[in-house]
Amino acid sequence: MRQFILFIFCCLSFNHLQAQTLTDFDLIKMEKASDYKPAEPFALQTANYLLAVPFKKENKDRLNALRFIGKWMNGTPDYSFSFTDIAEKIGKENYDLIGQYMAALAKYTLENKAAAKDTKVARLNAMIMLLDYCENKDNNLHLSKQLKKLAEARSKGELEKSM
Repeated sequence: MRQFILFIFCCLSFNHLQAQTLTDFDLIKMEKASDYKPAEPFALQTANYLLAVPFKKENKDRLNALRFIGKWMNGTPDYSFSFTDIAEKIGKENYDLIGQYMAALAKYTLENKAAAKDTKVARLNAMIMLLDYCENKDNNLHLSKQLKKLAEARSKGELEKSM
């Protein structure tokens, strides 16, 4: 009962978030498989946050949000996320871009549960979100060489083939 009340409290407080404010992730327990389904609204809200605010490398909220998304993606039994070759498409050691891609993939998956079962579709749409985010100069995150090639492919209508 106590967990249920805590969950309701977290949901209510998360629904009233300002664009720059996140919940205390320590209140959201993800210790066993059954904890991940109730955490989905928080994962979506966190992904939306990461894709809505300008990039600042040392932003504490951003780093906490990325940790939360990573933990949720690694632990959820309901979805499978693979990053095997995506690093090469983004930039092997560009963890900032990879983090934003993770947020985009989580967002697409949670907003399109049926379509996200097709890994190619989910990855393509997450890449589109990442490209949109990076192409917005206000977001302060620039396209890597690899992403520039994908952006060019997208402008030619060949993004899916390039991935």
